Amino acid sequence: MFRFPSKSPKHSNLQSASSLSLSHSLNWIHRGLVVAAFVAVFLTNLAEGRTWVDSTGNPIEADFIGLKASKVALRLEDGKAVEMPLKALSKVDQEYVLKHSFAAKAELVALAAKRIDAAVEKGLDEKKLQYNEGLNDHMFLRRIYLDLAGRIPSYQEARDFLASRKPMKRQELLTKLLNSVDYTSHNYNYFAEQLRIQSRFPGTVLRNDAFIFWLKKQIQTNRPYDELVRELITAEGHIWDNPAVGYHFRDKDMKLDHVAFMGKVFLGTDITCAQCHDDPFSNWTQYEYYELSAYLSNLDTKGPKPKNKAIPNRKQIEQHLVQKNGLDPKNAGDKEKLRNLVRRYDRPLRDINRAGEFMVRAVSDRPMRLPATYEYDDAVPNEVVPPRVLFGKEQGAAVAALTSRERLAAWLTSRNNKRFAMNIANRMWAKYMGRGVSEPLYNIDPRKAYNPELLKVLAEEMLVLDFDLKAFSWVIVNTKAYNRLASRTKSAEAEPYHFPGPILRRMTAEQVWDSMMTLMLGDPNQFQLESGEEFNELIDLAGQSSPSVEEFLSRIERYDKFRPEHLLVNEEGISILNAKLTPKKSGAFGTNLTRPPFKKDGMSDEVAMMELMNVAKKKKILLARASELPQPSDPAHFLSQFGQSQRTFVIRASSLEGSVPQVMELMNGYTTEILTQPGSKIFLDMKNLRSNFEKANVVFMSILSRRAIGNEHHLIDKELSSGGEEVFADLIWALLNTPEFLFVK
Repeated sequence: MFRFPSKSPKHSNLQSASSLSLSHSLNWIHRGLVVAAFVAVFLTNLAEGRTWVDSTGNPIEADFIGLKASKVALRLEDGKAVEMPLKALSKVDQEYVLKHSFAAKAELVALAAKRIDAAVEKGLDEKKLQYNEGLNDHMFLRRIYLDLAGRIPSYQEARDFLASRKPMKRQELLTKLLNSVDYTSHNYNYFAEQLRIQSRFPGTVLRNDAFIFWLKKQIQTNRPYDELVRELITAEGHIWDNPAVGYHFRDKDMKLDHVAFMGKVFLGTDITCAQCHDDPFSNWTQYEYYELSAYLSNLDTKGPKPKNKAIPNRKQIEQHLVQKNGLDPKNAGDKEKLRNLVRRYDRPLRDINRAGEFMVRAVSDRPMRLPATYEYDDAVPNEVVPPRVLFGKEQGAAVAALTSRERLAAWLTSRNNKRFAMNIANRMWAKYMGRGVSEPLYNIDPRKAYNPELLKVLAEEMLVLDFDLKAFSWVIVNTKAYNRLASRTKSAEAEPYHFPGPILRRMTAEQVWDSMMTLMLGDPNQFQLESGEEFNELIDLAGQSSPSVEEFLSRIERYDKFRPEHLLVNEEGISILNAKLTPKKSGAFGTNLTRPPFKKDGMSDEVAMMELMNVAKKKKILLARASELPQPSDPAHFLSQFGQSQRTFVIRASSLEGSVPQVMELMNGYTTEILTQPGSKIFLDMKNLRSNFEKANVVFMSILSRRAIGNEHHLIDKELSSGGEEVFADLIWALLNTPEFLFVK
């Protein structure tokens, strides 16, 4: 079996390092050993007759079969197969299941990779093209971390991988990343842009935290994509009871627009123009648009005004405040004070009182009607439109027993609706390869695809894998095309591309930010958004027993003081704003940004890191991953500067274009300023090293996932001889501003 080299080959320059060919190192994957690699990685430590423990502590002797739709399949000692909810198992067993869930798909995964390779190679052969050169270890390492984890590897992660001589280290790394918190965070960002997720629902007092947390949980448990979409479309209730209703709240009071986005996101079909008139380019008619919209005709995102018995009336509040503050209502001055005290509660009281109105529900006797401006001969204005699907037909005799949204969800996600599988398969291919087989992604046309066979195979394999996006990701990153150098020529949507390798692409705003967090913190996942339960408990008054006036006003005050940052907590449940700092040791320096980073003053790593957190707080920067921050970010935030989508009215609205503000942000922005603090992880990794060259290699390994090479040694030697230790801050700034850092090659 092939063994990876223990040392990186010598290179004359950066370009040669980037183009190093190790294509022979990929051959073992494609010689029928994908099955062996897949099984070896995912079946490690799997033993027959494993003892499971359910959530109540009862033991179960059984073999693991698989996981689907959050249900675990086990085979008991008597040979009988049973299913149980994942959450019914102990936490340890849940982790075990998530780690080994798709091992049984090894044969299917291997065949899928083989079929995709064949389809790509057929397209290359027809155009007399060849694959790009293969990836060396450090380029594979960076790409796979950016594509699966959404960040660059840490110094320790890079060093360990590059030093390893395990023959299957690449496959083991894939497994680690696919089962990591990083994978969940990165893929949440991907779907959040498609669904245009914002931290607050427009036109409501509600926050979106519960839906965000729920969506991350679906990604973490690897819920099949078709089941996820069905739940989004059919969800009903209040967000604190059913977080999935957040999908419909996103387009509250914009039902027709909601349908247009649904077509783009889930079908790769743009019918937007047909909302107002027949589309002359795609042949969708306005009547067809209203037929599809008719499935949502009875959808409502606002219910009746709740009768909250838990809310005291104004007179009770005034009486409480008079007594508490010792006021005399007959005194003119005290009367004004009372008026001001009551006024403080007016807005939050109104907000909480309205919160219960917002719910997703079905209402009766609300048919879909054509607009009054309808002008075509096939119907008349204001005519009732019955629901009908865009193409194909609804399946099964049980359709009549379903609600209209259940019918829509069943048709949309049906295995007979080939466009649903083709759309998500094409999107996933674009996610890893830089562009889809058919573009634009929101309006794919198989007839215009430059490799229709590849598009067909991708859709078929998505169905074979039962919409398992982790398994599908495994397939793509094991294809020959993915494991090649990126093509450096720019490829527009209208230009043919046959995938000799991925497209060269700049990191997304989220990838750049999360990589910066990795350089600062080592582990960027320390603070994560909590479930939203705290906020929802403040605004959910339904069914609660009547509290005292004092208890109720205390709730109002907590609501009024609530800030999104309160939801960003660590494992101990402590908010990022309230985390207690370790007291400074004697001689520890403060937050002077110009102080040399290696001053020997006895500061421990823990204290240095807390000092870094202090500086970030003063700059009002939250050191957490992009998936945990307010969405979208503030216009002045690093993420916005680097092109994060504003999540408004355009799908795939993020930008990868460069700009002067981005250069300024990396050169002297607050984020880079914090990165060059003594408590930053990149400096802590250098702190105990004596050799300047060793320190320089820490910087290179941390930022570029490789050691310095060739003439870089001469440049480093020259800079180090002309300056002190503060030169390492300059080296960091220099490497951050190189294309090698910013691009996924």
